Amino acid sequence: MQTIKQMKQFMEPHSVALIGVSRDTGEGSFNILEHLLSYGYQGRIYPVNPNATEILGVKAYSSITEVTEDIDLAVIATPRALVPRLVKECSDSNIRSVIVVAQGFADASDDQGRQLQQELTDIVQSSNTRILGPNTFGTANAFFNFSTSFVRIRMKKQPIGIICQTGVFFVGFPEATLVGKGIDLGNACDIHFAEGLEYFENDPEINVIALHIEGAHDTKTLIDTARRITPKKPVLAFKTGRSEQAAKAAQSHTGSLVGRSEVWEASLKQVGIIQAGDLQEFIDLAGTFAILPPMQKPGVGVVTISGALGIVAIDGCQQFSLETGELSANTEKLLGAMAPSWLRISNPVDIWPAMMGSQDVVKPMVDGLEALLSDDALGAVLYIGAAFDDKWATSLCQLLIGLAAAHQDKPLTCCIYGPYGDEAIKVLQESGKVAGFRTPERAIRALARLSQYSRLRGIL
Repeated sequence: MQTIKQMKQFMEPHSVALIGVSRDTGEGSFNILEHLLSYGYQGRIYPVNPNATEILGVKAYSSITEVTEDIDLAVIATPRALVPRLVKECSDSNIRSVIVVAQGFADASDDQGRQLQQELTDIVQSSNTRILGPNTFGTANAFFNFSTSFVRIRMKKQPIGIICQTGVFFVGFPEATLVGKGIDLGNACDIHFAEGLEYFENDPEINVIALHIEGAHDTKTLIDTARRITPKKPVLAFKTGRSEQAAKAAQSHTGSLVGRSEVWEASLKQVGIIQAGDLQEFIDLAGTFAILPPMQKPGVGVVTISGALGIVAIDGCQQFSLETGELSANTEKLLGAMAPSWLRISNPVDIWPAMMGSQDVVKPMVDGLEALLSDDALGAVLYIGAAFDDKWATSLCQLLIGLAAAHQDKPLTCCIYGPYGDEAIKVLQESGKVAGFRTPERAIRALARLSQYSRLRGIL
């Protein structure tokens, strides 16, 4: 079966069997069926539990062999010792895609776990059935109202496709939901990064692919596949297990082959993968690349209501090798016309004096941003401002989103501080037009990686 067709059964199944689904429901039940129904999944569902005839109003079966209809995907959530037999039953029932949720295989410290994982590998090699996992949350697809996770996860229709080796990224973080579509490889006894990359490669709903890598069994295929994709869409990577101690922990978590960190770094860089230095940057970059267009020019223009944070932005540009661009003569003229005579116009643009000298305090800010966004000498614009109160934050977001919509070819990022800053940043991110950050350094770092990718693409 072709890889993309196979992966669609994992990501977009029209029928799914849930083997070992619990009869318990409600908080703390970890009931895959309950969560799947809550997402609004429209496909056929076949719960398999020998101790139930129906669960949550859905007819249940005592064995997968009792189901006579065609099944795209089976999800096995039983104790580990039962898994090989159940996978074999699925294979014999012509089910070609299986997700194994259970832990205690290659991630275990005992010989039985390694033996059980080898049994799964043997089934794959002797049949047409493919396995995702074990030790996995499985898959998630907000565009299909589908997830196999045993906990309710945060996903939304956004152009981020994530391939990870932990369910943490399915659960998400307070400031970010990373799953538009997601694949948790777990121990990766069969399905690896390359299959996920190939599925996302030409997916029109996904603009950026994010990889969380502890290790991989077939690094050459991963690198070769990524090499083909990066000229078309950005691929981000957060490589963990870089220290000796972390590498040992990764081995016990997923049983991955970790390898030397410097070899990984060089290999990823060689094929154009943008690497995040830490988890915070990985989250920032996923959101940034999902929203912003590439940079057409290297220079960044900064508009700030805080001169002090403008200096912080300059330091950030120096730290991350990003240029503060030269303003065009026309931009300087436009800014000079609204600024007090004692203010020297430069980049960063301190717009606060002009705002304080205007009857309409907002107009200079908007006009200043409009001038920089229209300046062909600049490749991106960073706005630094405060959300003083709820009303101001709402108006600020509307203005920034409107400006971004009017200048769709130029990246607009913002650092929003103040008591309502977090709320404003969330609104900006969810608009899908403006990338918002809590600090200027984070905004600059994200733009530096965007500039890096634009250079790799030959756009910049």
